[in-house]
Amino acid sequence: MHKIPEIVIASGKGGTGKTTVSSFLISSLVLSGFKVVGVDADVEAPDLVIGLGEGKEISREGVSDSSIAVIDYEKCSLCKECYLACTYGAIKWENKPIIIPELCEGCGVCKFVCPDNAINLITTKTGDIVVRETKYAKVVLGELEIGRKHSGKLVDLLKNKARELIGDGDLIIIDAAAGTGCPVISSIVGANYLVVVVEPTNQSLIGARKVIEIGKHFNIPTRIIVNKYDLNPSFVDFIKEWSQRNSTSILGFIPYDKAVVESYVNLTPLIEYAPESRVVSELTSIKEAILNDLVSRGVIK
Repeated sequence: MHKIPEIVIASGKGGTGKTTVSSFLISSLVLSGFKVVGVDADVEAPDLVIGLGEGKEISREGVSDSSIAVIDYEKCSLCKECYLACTYGAIKWENKPIIIPELCEGCGVCKFVCPDNAINLITTKTGDIVVRETKYAKVVLGELEIGRKHSGKLVDLLKNKARELIGDGDLIIIDAAAGTGCPVISSIVGANYLVVVVEPTNQSLIGARKVIEIGKHFNIPTRIIVNKYDLNPSFVDFIKEWSQRNSTSILGFIPYDKAVVESYVNLTPLIEYAPESRVVSELTSIKEAILNDLVSRGVIK
């Protein structure tokens, strides 16, 4: 584990309210006296800063560690071996093999099978690491280049950047991407605590269960939040039964509230936009439950 505790907020699908929880935790913890750095680990569509009222960009650095194939046509004998070997569909045939950069994974199979040594791998830009300063905290986010696939590696670099920024601070809050792909796994690995946000629908629970399995695989304490619970109360009972059977505690139940959407539209953090709302009250209780859990585990004092 790292010196600075890392809390990951994840979900099995998009639209569950994961970023709402992440942005609220950051703003609320800062108001409670904690020094926090946020990480937006959805490098394809980062939006954590919107929940914190935007902010200004204070740094940007490019990352170039992806590879794509290039063909030397002076050496190419048009044998089609590369075209037949590429399982990603990244090589099309138009009287000769043509690399489609946006689809190339840089795996090197085409280079391996080429009998003419006509293919090489070149390094290309993966994306950018951006730091934005918001009213409450710095947020590290990634912007993946179009067609680049190494999102998991970029997330790992974002976390390292956050660890540099936090210094002797208190917590890093990581807003993971939706689903269970490489960027989500990279977000979870090495964390101290995992919170999985689930809606009261079967599809959401199916995805959440996969994320919970990832957390348990890495022996990370994992908890559940049920968002918009009042839209489908009967399914909430099913989630409660499932959580008991699988020894995964529920931190709280967040009600549906139009104020959440309105706060995003107005670019105003929820804790400011609707401080007296039920949703803020429940999120505050969830924050306290998380802190109590971390204290009891000796993660924070």
